[in-house]
Amino acid sequence: MSDPAALLPDGLAAAVETASGARIAAVRPRGGGGASREGAELDLAWSDGRAASAYMNYDVHRAGAGDDAAFLREAAILRALSGPLAGAGVRVAPYYASVPEQRALVCGLVAGRDRFAAIADPAQRDALAQDFMAQLAALHRIDVAASPVEGMGPVEPAEAYIRRRVASLRAANGGQAWDPLIHLSLDWLEANVPTDMPAPVIVHGDAGPGNFLYEGNRVTALLDWELVHYGDPMADLAMLCLRMLFQGFVPLPQAFAAYEAAGGHRVDLARLRYWRLLFQTGFARRSRYDDPDAPPPPNLGMNLVYSTIHRRVLSEALAEAAGVALPAVALPDAAPGAHERSFAIALDDIRDTIVPRLADQQAAVKAKGLARLVKWWRAIERYQPGFHEAEKAEIEGALRRRFADHAAAWAAYREAVAAGRIGTAPAIILCNAHEAREATLMADAMGSLAATKFAPLE
Repeated sequence: MSDPAALLPDGLAAAVETASGARIAAVRPRGGGGASREGAELDLAWSDGRAASAYMNYDVHRAGAGDDAAFLREAAILRALSGPLAGAGVRVAPYYASVPEQRALVCGLVAGRDRFAAIADPAQRDALAQDFMAQLAALHRIDVAASPVEGMGPVEPAEAYIRRRVASLRAANGGQAWDPLIHLSLDWLEANVPTDMPAPVIVHGDAGPGNFLYEGNRVTALLDWELVHYGDPMADLAMLCLRMLFQGFVPLPQAFAAYEAAGGHRVDLARLRYWRLLFQTGFARRSRYDDPDAPPPPNLGMNLVYSTIHRRVLSEALAEAAGVALPAVALPDAAPGAHERSFAIALDDIRDTIVPRLADQQAAVKAKGLARLVKWWRAIERYQPGFHEAEKAEIEGALRRRFADHAAAWAAYREAVAAGRIGTAPAIILCNAHEAREATLMADAMGSLAATKFAPLE
């Protein structure tokens, strides 16, 4: 019999066995949490005769969201909701073990499906959405002043979280990778911090469709707690808006009404919009996968899709928040590139030969991610030269200078934003045009996600 440990990164199986007190009898690699983590199903066996199937997320390269402290908070909340806070009624997968050194979290398998959009019956969709919003309300009703979660750190006002998060994002936005879109968004966020926020609650941090399991009309478990923190309950409703960029749900006014009816906080749309922009700014940080010092992502194709969508949507949301009207973006057409046929053959091979023969689900997911990259490279060859010419002309008009090439123009634009030598409105307009063109290059790879926008709040 082959060694199950061989299917996991070096040392991970032994560490899980030590932390859980169980022997790993079998390993089945699976896709991980979104684009940020890898995963595996485990069969666990204890010396006293107990056995269980479990799911493990792991991020040994630290390529995912959050940091080591965030991982400890995630493990802490699952341990608490499986134990001392179980009476709150928030349904989670039972906690078994965690390995902080490899960001591995092991919880029991829970019955249920995760594709809310696959539900065809409107009545079931409405009832399930109502139960999900009731789960958020139950989480937000936990009295953290009386019962702080061991391992989640001190309970602090939501404003402290905002100030720390903005400072962290600003500190990370530096060096050669300095990003004008992130800079402009952080300027607005820093100048418009909400006032009169309620006492802090436990915020799931990534709540929405795709991050809960269900059977029938009932949520069986809330998933993916890697962004959990203490803060404003409106933060979870804002994250629901972000999740809906990628997966369908019921209309937001209906969801908000269900949340309030279940005993949740009064929905404050102004605060919700603020949190939506803050989270979007964090997710929109430019990918560093061409940096040899950056960790490799679990699925580069999907990571780039998510990053591209977040950046385009951020540029639009920032313009709305700042009251900037966005003009139409010039997207010059071009003939297929010189390597069009080579790209087409590679895509056909992946779709028709490679993916159908892959029994390993994790390998199949990565093969599809590779197909997205091939589509992106094909679009870069075809469209990028014309897009660069259009952007160069726009920057020359805004800065009233001529440049030798696109690289020089873009560098001058970045310098003007950093030094405050360009007005906020023209700076945001140029950022939006840049992100719209980047999204167009990724459009074929994004498929149905290419035109996604925030759902209406009211």
